[in-house]
Order: sequence, then structure tokens, then C-alpha cells
Amino acid sequence: MILNYKKKLLISQIIRIVITLIILYTLNIPIFIKIPLIILTDSIDCGIPHYLFDKWINCNTNIYQTTDKITDIVCYTLLLVYILKYGGLSSNYNYLLILLFIYRLIGTYLFLIKKNRTYLFYFPNFFLEICFGLVLINNFLILKNYKEFILIAIVIYKIILEYYLHIYKNTKIM
Repeated sequence: MILNYKKKLLISQIIRIVITLIILYTLNIPIFIKIPLIILTDSIDCGIPHYLFDKWINCNTNIYQTTDKITDIVCYTLLLVYILKYGGLSSNYNYLLILLFIYRLIGTYLFLIKKNRTYLFYFPNFFLEICFGLVLINNFLILKNYKEFILIAIVIYKIILEYYLHIYKNTKIM
């Protein structure tokens, strides 16, 4: 049975959400290991399958980008709820994560409405990596001395990455 494009996409997105739930609620590992595993799940729908199957989804299409961003929000919501309940972060860190989540949510909403990936650059996804940074800082006290450096490095990295993914790479495709 040959699956069409949309079915492959739907299956890969559902697998990604289920794996996120498994990582968060069944693996008995520290949260600072769970977050990188969740980051890696982002390659389930497009990255990894290209190496396993001859004909896979074109990840530059609008349908892929749309479903990927919706799946991102679902997975980030699951992570945010988990961290707020079990993360052990301070109230200030939790508020920061909520604000970063809302910030990306706004960008994703604008992208979905306007069908313009530039909004994903204007509203970078700081949530996931800042979340990881804060959890690391919280779990390894020696890192508290480098908190500002770590967070600034993450922001710079994410701005460069989002520019590459949603501006530079997008203009090369056209």
C-alpha cells in the first residue's frame, strides 16, 4: 500500500506527538535529558524518513510547514504543562517560559493566517532551547554563574537558525 503525501505527513506528526508523550510521562530520566530528546523528535516527520524511504515528503511545501508548526505547538504545549507541574523551576522561570511560548504561538498564528514564513523569523522559537537552558541551570548549580551567557548564547543561536530556516533557505528555494 502506497500512502499519499498527506497520509504520510499525518502519520509522522501523530508519531511525533505520541513519542513526546512517551518521553515526558513514561521515561524515568531527568528532565534535562527529556528536552533534547523532544528536540530530536522534530526530525521524525521530515529529516529521518528521507534517509529511510526513497520517496518522502517535500519539507519545503506549505502543507508540511503548516502541519509541522501545528505539531510543534502541540508538543510545546505538552512540554510546558509538564515543566510547570514537574520541572521544579522558579516562578520567574515558569513565567518566562509561558511568555516565550505565547510569543512563538503568536508567530505561528501569523504564519498560519498569512502563509508567510517570515513571521517565524520575527517570532523565533526561543521557548524550547531556553527551556533546556533553564532546566540545565536549575539542575547544575555551577551553571548559575554563567546563566546570562548561556541564555544570550541561546538567543543568538536561535536568531541565526531561524533566519537560516525561514529567510535564507526559503529564498534559495524560490
